[in-house]
Amino acid sequence: MLACLGVSLAFAAPLSTVVEHASAIGRDTAWLQESDGRLDWPAALAAARAGRFVPGTRPVLNFGIGAPPTWIHLAVDNPTASPVRRRLTIETAWLDRIEIYLVQQDRLVSRHRAGDRLPYAQREGASRYFAFDPVFAPGVSEVLIRVETPDPMVVPITLLDEEAAVVRQTRQELSYGVVYGFLFALMAYNAILYLSLRSRRYVLYAVYLAAFVVMNVAYTGHGYALLWPASPHWQQWSNPILIALYGVAGLAFAIRFLDLQVYYPRLRRLVIAFNAAVLVLLGGAVAAGSQEAALLVAFAFAFLFAFIMLALGVMAMRAGQKPARYFLLAAVAAMVGAVLTTLSTWGFIPYNSWTFRAVELGMLVDATLLALALGYQFRVGQDARVRAERLAHLDPLTGADNRRAFYDKTRALWSNAQRHGHDAAVMLLDIDHFKRVNDAHGHAHGDVVLRGIAGALRQSVREGDVVARWGGEEFVVFMPDTSLREALVLAERLREAVGALRVTGGTGGTTTVTVSIGVAQKEIVHPTLDALIAVADECLYQAKAQGRNRVVAWLSGPAGAGA
Repeated sequence: MLACLGVSLAFAAPLSTVVEHASAIGRDTAWLQESDGRLDWPAALAAARAGRFVPGTRPVLNFGIGAPPTWIHLAVDNPTASPVRRRLTIETAWLDRIEIYLVQQDRLVSRHRAGDRLPYAQREGASRYFAFDPVFAPGVSEVLIRVETPDPMVVPITLLDEEAAVVRQTRQELSYGVVYGFLFALMAYNAILYLSLRSRRYVLYAVYLAAFVVMNVAYTGHGYALLWPASPHWQQWSNPILIALYGVAGLAFAIRFLDLQVYYPRLRRLVIAFNAAVLVLLGGAVAAGSQEAALLVAFAFAFLFAFIMLALGVMAMRAGQKPARYFLLAAVAAMVGAVLTTLSTWGFIPYNSWTFRAVELGMLVDATLLALALGYQFRVGQDARVRAERLAHLDPLTGADNRRAFYDKTRALWSNAQRHGHDAAVMLLDIDHFKRVNDAHGHAHGDVVLRGIAGALRQSVREGDVVARWGGEEFVVFMPDTSLREALVLAERLREAVGALRVTGGTGGTTTVTVSIGVAQKEIVHPTLDALIAVADECLYQAKAQGRNRVVAWLSGPAGAGA
């Protein structure tokens, strides 16, 4: 039997059905590409036996984009006395036409047809790849495989028993489940952030991840198996279209994330124009019905996309954008993965599980780093908003709360006091003869005095009291749960603290100042906090009129209460 196989078996010994072949068997095959019209299986078999086939040199046969129809030959030896069923799988999801001929003793035993030009329901096995279950009779059988496709002609062939094939497929699907689960979680998280914060960068990032997932499920065969099994026409065009849309989504996210409209507006326009040009070229290829041209456009774009993202990251780093360091690292990871997958698919480097799935590993790193970058941007934005909000509530000269902050902080305290009948008091402080300080020492020295008094007030009031600069040389203190007697004690302590303050002037001398204080306690006649502050202001006027450096309180009408 071996003699009748002739020269073809000089290339490789037959594969034994009793030996486990754990990896692709490309080195155990030989191949021939059609050059003078279509061959039928007897002619292909004769060419193989005549030594016209080229021995396989790699585990995975790879002929690149636009390769002519190719015949692949291998021999299988069943040394047992009984027929043996084995699973022959071609682990590529995008091949258009596949024909398999099983020959024994020059007789065609079985013929199988497959390819993604056929509806998914017509496949022999429930696999996203092309799986067949030929039965090998005792002795040596020959297998002829004809592959035709405009896509990258990558033909990873495995020959396993059914149990080993199921284990192999299950491991692959579990690994894809981890990848998709991680990416879907990031997509959902960023979609929620967009709904909460209304920042377009989050929704663009979610779209970018979604575009990758859809592209990936298309070229891995999951899409045809699960999403569009009755649409072979879309299956033909899904790969180039989805690859291009993935790149467009990535660049759209980069534009927004790196704020190109602010830092590099001309570059932003160039990137948008580049995206538009790619879509026009792709649309032209689709309109012309040239799947090969569409694939060349898409793969070239995918290759350039990785380098453009890297260049954008470098430029953003040079512009001083701190989140760009995450973006740059992410771009490097994505670029390495995309380039390895593209080169392996085109046939420039060996095709294996690591090189083919490098784009997924790169995308996992890319997605993680970009998520960190978005988180960093969120923290920076939050810090900036908190800082801006804080500055909006502070008096820039003294660092004390301003009127806006005073009302924000006292609104709930006043409402609670009104609702539950609790005590509350207000005092207004005014620096005595402050104009003389400015006239004698200058406004800069007067500013130092104001800051010193603000600091003395903050140190002297109780926890829960609200201190604010009311305007000019006036300060206000709101005292929740405080009776008039307690408020007067605090007012006297504040007056004494200010009186003890010594402010050093620019000439080396010191300045002392005093304050006049008006105090008012909440009564039923005070419907609002402003009404109570107005009464404290009347008391402050009385303190000024009575000679300054004193405290005047409201007792059912203004009346002095110590000074």
